[in-house]
Amino acid sequence: MTPDFKIIADSADITAAIRSRLMSLSATDAAGLDSDTLELVLDDRDSALELPRTGAALEVHLGYKETGLTAMGRYVVDEVVLSGPPSTMTIRGHAADMRAQFKSPRTRPWDQVTIGTIVTTIAEEHGYTARVATELAGMTVAHIDQTDESDLHFLTRLAGEHGAIAKPAADMLLFVPRGQAKTATGKDMPSVTLAATDLSNWSVTLAERGKYSAVSARWHDAVTATERTITVGSGEPVYTIGRRYPDEQAATAAANARLVAFARGLGVLRFTCPGDVRLAAEGQVVLTGIRDGAAGPWILNTVTHRYDDSGYRCDCDGQNPDK
Repeated sequence: MTPDFKIIADSADITAAIRSRLMSLSATDAAGLDSDTLELVLDDRDSALELPRTGAALEVHLGYKETGLTAMGRYVVDEVVLSGPPSTMTIRGHAADMRAQFKSPRTRPWDQVTIGTIVTTIAEEHGYTARVATELAGMTVAHIDQTDESDLHFLTRLAGEHGAIAKPAADMLLFVPRGQAKTATGKDMPSVTLAATDLSNWSVTLAERGKYSAVSARWHDAVTATERTITVGSGEPVYTIGRRYPDEQAATAAANARLVAFARGLGVLRFTCPGDVRLAAEGQVVLTGIRDGAAGPWILNTVTHRYDDSGYRCDCDGQNPDK
């Protein structure tokens, strides 16, 4: 099949104008609040290219002429690099969904509120629609401080303590369990099956198993005014979380999330394959026709879609799903 692309800049189709000058295009889809990024490298040998303005909106589509193109995302230009020889123009941008104020530090306490309320409040403040997984939305947070911390980092921390990911996408703010692949609408993403023959190269790193069999967390018992400890999992060794939590529910959620993270980190996958628009961060890929230890389901952390003179390919990394 024939790889193809389309780029819309501030609502104008510039594909024809840059087609002969495009040296490479890289669109990276990352899990969680890591901002998705875009990089375009253009041939600027005669200095005839118009300098794009920072803040310009770029819509990128990739795919094949025979099967059509798929939208990869909408990005805001935040950097233009001119270099030579040879003369090139590199345009870099980040996901348009990442509002600037989302990264501004602020201080406020959150008391006796549910995760659903926290995410919805922050989403509305930044013009998003909140999408919170049912199993997380009703969980009560007794107390948590947001001190000189951006909403972005605060949600990242909150998600990490509950084994979840927080991610803005398509004007929505998602807060869902890590490894439960969701689209921006909250629907399950289709699992992509790849055979060994579909992979240009691959590697799987298997870390030491059973490094931590249990996790303990401390919490404050307001009734008895004492510090107590909750442990999830069983056996040795036991990992102890350093911070103290305001109640047993928060401590248990954090301990469970950390135990899941240890289990998830046992396997790391990296592979390159011909371009496939179905591959996306937080999506599941199932490898078949490959040796034990590598075959089976994996959750993708990062997918970089690359288009250049060599064609269209995907560079992916992932981890084993929750056991």
